[in-house]
Amino acid sequence: MNNQDKKASVMLFENRIKNISLLRWSGLAKSTWHYKNRTDRQGRKLSLHTRLNDGDIIGNESVVIAIRFILSEEFVSFGYNKVTDDLKDNGFIINAKKVYRLMKEHRLLCGAVIKRQSGKRRFVQWRVQQASKPMEQLCMDIKYVHIHGQKRNALLLTVVDVYSRSIVGQLLWWHIRKEHVIWLMSNILQSHQTESLTLRNDNGSQFIAHAVRNYLQDKQVVQEFIHVATPQENSFIEAYHSIIQRELLDPRQFTDIDEAIDIFKRWKNFYNSRRRHGSLHNQTPEKTWRNYEAEVMSKEQQTSICTAALSTNGERKSPKIEESRLVDKIFKEQMPIFESQSIQKFQTAF
Repeated sequence: MNNQDKKASVMLFENRIKNISLLRWSGLAKSTWHYKNRTDRQGRKLSLHTRLNDGDIIGNESVVIAIRFILSEEFVSFGYNKVTDDLKDNGFIINAKKVYRLMKEHRLLCGAVIKRQSGKRRFVQWRVQQASKPMEQLCMDIKYVHIHGQKRNALLLTVVDVYSRSIVGQLLWWHIRKEHVIWLMSNILQSHQTESLTLRNDNGSQFIAHAVRNYLQDKQVVQEFIHVATPQENSFIEAYHSIIQRELLDPRQFTDIDEAIDIFKRWKNFYNSRRRHGSLHNQTPEKTWRNYEAEVMSKEQQTSICTAALSTNGERKSPKIEESRLVDKIFKEQMPIFESQSIQKFQTAF
């Protein structure tokens, strides 16, 4: 009898006798036979009730209610072991394994109650950002700044507007954590009107933190992450870092971090109001921003004047030279107000 016949004999009687006995009788090695995995749950059946010290029996639903009551107390952030001890002190006869199973089934394990599902990170779709107006797309990153007098590095967190290249937010300190990112973004969102805002950054621990992602999601800011090892996808902030290195850091040394903070405050004002950019046709970021707002204001005034020029019977009057002169007159009268508002916009806190 060959091995094929032996295997056929084992398969014929495998449901009647143990496979190990059939293999031993047929002379087949154990390694030639594959056992079938059991699909049903092995071990003892899960208990549906819990006993109390006074002899009463309650259902698992009541145990879950008791667990929720314990976790609802202020400042309580217990794991299943501490919850088990609390239940035992309150007259429950229960072990930690069952408490863990009930808490896992109802998403009550430590951290699962307060953590929000932020979802997967949204990576960039376009290699280079394309902005059509200010405060439409921002980019953010961190750069090391060496403090020579204290012989250590500080971290510079910067947020740049893509359209105007303006510095809308900047923070320098020894460390940058998720709280600092939220604080800086909060100041930016309070100082500017935003609509469909997109923020691009890398995959640093400060930026992928759940607290930061949840905060930006609540503020309806679309946060997109560049792909790993592709800094060219965040080219605008990288270009700004090269400007800082060439024009600010290389020519000078800092005695302490307070001096560095004061210098970076003056640098921010100079960069926004005085430094010309070749990519902006040798205009400053502040002027580029101001020109856009002036253009929008001019279009709105022209639209209002054209609407007023319509006759009562719906017939449209032909444009006249006097109307264009009226537009220029209104625009020039409102220019001082506009310029003061724009200057105040750029005088935000460092």
